[in-house]
Order: sequence, then C-alpha cells, then structure tokens
Amino acid sequence: MLSKFKTDLIANWVLLVLGLVLIEILFFSSGTLFSLFFAAVLLYLGRKKFTRFLGKIIFGLGMLTLVLTVLSMFTLKLLVLAGIVYWVSHYFKTQKDPEVIKPEVDFPQDTAISEALKFKRAQLLNNKWVGHQHTPEHTYEWEDIQLQNGIGDVVIDLSNTVLPAGESVISIRSCVGKLTILIPYELDAAIRHSTLIGTASVFQFQTTRLWNESVSFTSESYQSSPQKIKILTSTWMGDLEVKRV
Repeated sequence: MLSKFKTDLIANWVLLVLGLVLIEILFFSSGTLFSLFFAAVLLYLGRKKFTRFLGKIIFGLGMLTLVLTVLSMFTLKLLVLAGIVYWVSHYFKTQKDPEVIKPEVDFPQDTAISEALKFKRAQLLNNKWVGHQHTPEHTYEWEDIQLQNGIGDVVIDLSNTVLPAGESVISIRSCVGKLTILIPYELDAAIRHSTLIGTASVFQFQTTRLWNESVSFTSESYQSSPQKIKILTSTWMGDLEVKRV
C-alpha cells in the first residue's frame, strides 16, 4: 500500500512538472519553443550524419542549444529552489527529531554471541560522485563489482585476488574518467564497453577512438573456461584500458 502511494505521488509530481513546463512554453516563453525546435533539428541532422566530422559538430551544437535552453527556463529554476528548500527543511527536521532505528537480533540459544553475529563485508569499491578509486594493493578477497562513479579514475587489479570458479562480473557506469582493469594472463575475459566520447584499449589491440559507439571482445576459450571474468562498462566521457599483468 505504501509503495503504491509513493508511486502515485511521484506520478503526480511528474505530471505537475510537465504541466508547468508546457504552460511556460506556450504562454510565457514562446522563444523557448523555437529554441527547442531548433535544437531538435540540429540533433536530428547531426545524428543522421554522425559518421562525418561535420555531423558530430552539428550534433554537439544541438546538445549545447538544448542544455542552454533547459537551463534558462524559469520552471527549472523554480524546481531547483523548491528542492533546496525541501532539503534544508528536511535536514533541520532530522536534526531536531532524528529517526531512531532499533536493530532486532535473534541470538541462538546454543552458541556464543560472538559466533551468532554476522556482519556484511565492506565493498571493494564504493559509489562516488567525485574521486579516484583503486582496489587494494595487497591480497584481497574477491566479490563481484557493481559500481556507479561520477567523476574520477577507477583502477581494478585482479592480480591481487583469486577469482572463484565460474563467471565473475565487473559492472561499471561512469560519467567522466578513465577505467583501468588489470587481468592475469591465464584468465579468460568477455568485455563490452560503450561511451559517448572516449577511447578503448583492450590487450594487444590498437587503441580505438569512440564517438557514441560500443566495442566488445571475447576470449576464444571463454565459454568453456572454468574461471572467467565478464566486464561491462559504460561512460559518458572517458577511456577504457584493459591489459594483462
């Protein structure tokens, strides 16, 4: 019931925002409608001829026009102000009347307390808005990686760990930054990378420059290998380097 209430609330807010945007465009800012149409035309033409350098320039101008038009809208500024007011009021409310969470732990009757408590192991890498990350330089226990990174470089060194039998997974979504993954020579790998702007360098293959493209690589014996790693990465702007160590 609570989940349905939250879903309905979000839907109502989305409809309200769309209504405010439509009212602003139709009645208060007719120039915005022309700018959005102009940006759409540039994006369409740029996308159609994206394989050419001129097409990329046109597409970039369309994106820039779209972003500047959206940022200049009064509705967006009003929403940002409302979000700041809500965050500040929520912060002071939680400081004044913080929520108390009482954990419930059931201890077995026939075992010691120290043996009954179980704690979740900390993740190797954490989701960050800004900052560089690196797996431990000493030996560490492996666990599959699912990472969302804002701005910063990420380095994952698999030579300092032992992967379990079967398929292990590394999944990274990054906005801006370089992704470096070091793989032992005996380990088979399947790699799929996509980016808006960047390069990809996989093992001995030549570095490839990418513009809104995807690349993939799979070892010949990957399917039959008893121990393997699947790497799924995507970035807005950044490079991928995968090499043997």
